Amino acid sequence: MKILHVTESFGWSGGAAQALYLARELRGAGQTNIFACPADGDLGLRAAADGFRVVHFRPRRDYDLKAAFALACLLAAEKPDVMQAHHPKAHAMCLIAKFLSPHKPVLVVTRRVSHPIITTWFAKRKYLSRLIDGFIAVADSVRGLLLAYGLPPERVRTVYSGTDPARFSPRPPDQRVLAELALPAGLPVVMLVGNFSGHKGQHVLLKAARELYRRGLDFALVFAGRGTDSSELKSLYALEKLPPEKVRFLGLRGDVERLLSAAAVSVNAAVKGEALSGSIRESLAMGVPAVASDISGNSEIVRDGETGLLFPPGDHLALADRLEKVLKDPALRGRFAAASVALVTEKFSTAIMGRRTLEYYRELLAKRG
Repeated sequence: MKILHVTESFGWSGGAAQALYLARELRGAGQTNIFACPADGDLGLRAAADGFRVVHFRPRRDYDLKAAFALACLLAAEKPDVMQAHHPKAHAMCLIAKFLSPHKPVLVVTRRVSHPIITTWFAKRKYLSRLIDGFIAVADSVRGLLLAYGLPPERVRTVYSGTDPARFSPRPPDQRVLAELALPAGLPVVMLVGNFSGHKGQHVLLKAARELYRRGLDFALVFAGRGTDSSELKSLYALEKLPPEKVRFLGLRGDVERLLSAAAVSVNAAVKGEALSGSIRESLAMGVPAVASDISGNSEIVRDGETGLLFPPGDHLALADRLEKVLKDPALRGRFAAASVALVTEKFSTAIMGRRTLEYYRELLAKRG
């Protein structure tokens, strides 16, 4: 089977990582994979370094006819069995390309976010088109959004995003990371891994931290992800009058597994848009307890009271309460750690994600006869 993975992703993101993980799993199962993506972007460079063929594709907007025509020519030349759109512009481009091309592969569209789907005429054509053979939702909550939009249940399959257990697994704190952070020995680290934005909720964690310091707890905050070393986040921290010696702003990192090994608790404080937090999956795979906002698919992996604790999105006092509970109870952290590693191994590995995606491809191809 030949699969064409299409995405406009230029910078590194969770969605880009999932596309590359998927291609690796499919290659391991004997399938051929090609990427149509920005060849000079993070995903394109990493995919090429990993031995995948990369064809340059970078649409300027949802309906870039020149890019769609080039993609249609690629379909006619390569004749892939399956074309998977991994991001929104790719979704639109794949529809137009399939319409234009004499070769009509099975088209699968991945929905990775929980934002409400707009209801304009163009949006409805984009989602309800019969040129799309199937949708992959990365969480049941996202599948529910697609069904509510009008898609029939048989056209939407939940395939959870995967975490690589070879990379993310329980381990002692990384000594190089501890040296880099240069925090007092034994000081617990509350870590939020995620690109800086209003949606990701770093501001919620800062308000919760202020409340926890008021209650007398002692801990350090560590932020990692694109923009977390920005002056804007540092200014927000200063506005909360938090201790400057107890925070580290690390920016985008390629060694998240090393960072997480030093965390006492991992936080997802997203207020909207989150579908299934990659950093929380990775934290749980490493046995790091999680406290996450109860938004979209987070409750499908952070099982409240079993693998971590949930709190209402945006409620910084509730977040402070959950963090206080986890930080004060080492036995609770131990129970969460054991249960979370088992859950990720059972349901959220990259191998399971690859196998279920390949099964879905085969089902859709079989329907075509």
